[in-house]
Amino acid sequence: MIGKKIYLRHFVKEDGEQLFLWSKKTVYFEKARFTQYKDLSAAKHGATLLAQRKNSFAICSHDNDKVIGMIELYERGASENLLNTCEVGFLLDEKYWHQGLMKEALQLVCQYAFNDLGMKEIWAGVFQDNDASIHLLGKMGFEYIYQVKYPDIFSPENKNENYYLLRPGNCKFVRS
Repeated sequence: MIGKKIYLRHFVKEDGEQLFLWSKKTVYFEKARFTQYKDLSAAKHGATLLAQRKNSFAICSHDNDKVIGMIELYERGASENLLNTCEVGFLLDEKYWHQGLMKEALQLVCQYAFNDLGMKEIWAGVFQDNDASIHLLGKMGFEYIYQVKYPDIFSPENKNENYYLLRPGNCKFVRS
């Protein structure tokens, strides 16, 4: 999938180096619970697993062909009423925040989900304190639906995750 500033491609084992760099920064764990790999070998294994998922994509910059983020579509369940729904998860390297790049990646993957996969709903779960992602989802047409309180095993406080829903008719971007 190709956008103006970025393109999406499937992961390869060599992307493990970037995954390992992200795993060493707590901001990605705090914002998105990104996996904290113990070493480069584990991160390369993680990249290999991501490569096996048909709807997991590395976000790459046209400027330098570097992996600057990731975006995935997850199945929500196998029951009949969930078959045409999915959940999107995403992460962008902090050096690229607030440049419109994740908006472009999200548009590409949502168009893919609706047009190619036949999805009727795309869900997104975002921690309540992740203001940038919440703002982005709103700009895209996602609507707040509910909140779940998760016990946070990493701190004495609960983590609140807000769930947002996008349907084809709510998109605030052009669907080709």
